[in-house]
Amino acid sequence: MFCRGGFIAIVLLSASTVCVAATSPGAEIRFGVEALVPPFESRNAQGELVGLNIELGNALCSELKRSCVWVDQDYGGMIPGLEAGKFDAIMPMTPTPERRRKIDFSDPLYSLSSRLVARKGSGLLPDVTSLKGRTIGVLRGTNREAYAKARWGAQGIAIRSYALNDELARSLQAGEIDATLQDTLEIAEAFLKTPQGKDFEFTGPVVIDERLGSAVAIGVRQQDRELREALNRALQSLKDSGQYAAIVSRYLPEWSAATRRPKLQFLGEQPSLPFSEVVRVGEWLYLSGVLGSDDAGKLVSGGIRGEMEQTLKRIRGTLERNGSSMENVARCTVILADIKDFAAMNDVYMQHFKAGSRPARTTFQAGKLLMDARVEVECQALVKPDSASVPGQSASVESHWTLHRSG
Repeated sequence: MFCRGGFIAIVLLSASTVCVAATSPGAEIRFGVEALVPPFESRNAQGELVGLNIELGNALCSELKRSCVWVDQDYGGMIPGLEAGKFDAIMPMTPTPERRRKIDFSDPLYSLSSRLVARKGSGLLPDVTSLKGRTIGVLRGTNREAYAKARWGAQGIAIRSYALNDELARSLQAGEIDATLQDTLEIAEAFLKTPQGKDFEFTGPVVIDERLGSAVAIGVRQQDRELREALNRALQSLKDSGQYAAIVSRYLPEWSAATRRPKLQFLGEQPSLPFSEVVRVGEWLYLSGVLGSDDAGKLVSGGIRGEMEQTLKRIRGTLERNGSSMENVARCTVILADIKDFAAMNDVYMQHFKAGSRPARTTFQAGKLLMDARVEVECQALVKPDSASVPGQSASVESHWTLHRSG
């Protein structure tokens, strides 16, 4: 079972428990947790708490030489429970402007993102036009519910709230809702990677809004500055020692690999030029600007159409030599000597980038280009296909945590 709003009847500590303040040396730190969300926090067959957030919390307590006490709490009651003194911290919670008005937060534990999940091939996008006439499921009491109601519900989109994610998933499978807005890490592990989720996929780009947040953290009372600062110091110590990365990689190997600092490779350097033809950063290729010149370095004939055709031919060759293709281009910048050439340039451009896989693009006039060229183009592309491709012509192209927007 996985949820962010269900009720748990077990409370490990009552509100009347007397204990030493959490900021005192050797004191307990009582974490409020909803233990129903593997691989983040759940109970194993023996009833023991396990998961990424449990292990991170225990490591933080160990670093501070304090003991962790875990208090079961339904997610919707986390902030009231914290304010009532049932526990000292919430593990974890996404900081949002509304929540920050009530409580404080530690430094981020790890990043998160929100996306729509729908039946494969739906082509749904997270905008009012695409969702018109659809029903979207969300978890009650979450920041995604607040966002969906404010952004889509206010525009007439039907929003249906669920207490349990299991109930939501069953409604999605039964066709009672068309899509659900979910945390990508949580829903991938709990649904998409299971047999029940085999007919469903992420659809559309990451939804970015301050109401959704961009990371999870530990929630503390606003007056508990010492506890917040102690947790931040302990978290930084875990990162410096490598223990943090070791814990995260055990539960989220894909996220850990994606956030690892990529290696820079400078490719195609020529002694006569002060730049590289291509720079590879992880799975990304960054191409220097390309002119419509031949192998001898002279501009081809045919005006803007001839130069544009040759420019894109050269880009295609460079991509293929470096393990990519035109279909994997995420963004291009087109520089024209004369903006009057825009229409002719566009005709040639559209022959090389077909509908459904057109990259984000910016076009501007420079006035004059090297060698009196009519056009110069630079692009960025993935070395291998993005498993989370977005259908339709791109207003933005997203891969992992990189977003490329059109100008």
